[in-house]
Amino acid sequence: MDVFSKTKRSQVMATIRHRGNRSTERTFAALLRRFHVSGWTLHSADVAGKPDFYFTKRRIAVFLDGCFWHGCPRCFQAPRQNASFWKAKIERNRKRDRKVTRTLRREGIRVIRLWEHDLERRTSRIRKVLEVLETTPDVSA
Repeated sequence: MDVFSKTKRSQVMATIRHRGNRSTERTFAALLRRFHVSGWTLHSADVAGKPDFYFTKRRIAVFLDGCFWHGCPRCFQAPRQNASFWKAKIERNRKRDRKVTRTLRREGIRVIRLWEHDLERRTSRIRKVLEVLETTPDVSA
């Protein structure tokens, strides 16, 4: 049973923003700065899917997927309240993620997707991503 009424839960969920999330975007930006990785922009509107971080000269798009909103197979626990709504919502998000990834790859853009838990726990995937970013040469336009 939810501790909030349906109206209050709706208000709480509506306050969650998809940009500037401390646990993902700000953490990753701080890591990039710490390792002196430059050449990135946030939410590049001219790139399909508006990746969280886009490295224009390297043609690399980085998406930081929230474990709840993107249905992480390791962390996601579906809410019991309104289960059919949440199942459909998460599946739509996953389907959109797959479509965006395919579109970008067809355009010759390398796509990297990280889970929120990778950033929170500083997994080895983060080190690998930083290595890729540091070693990928700039692509001449």
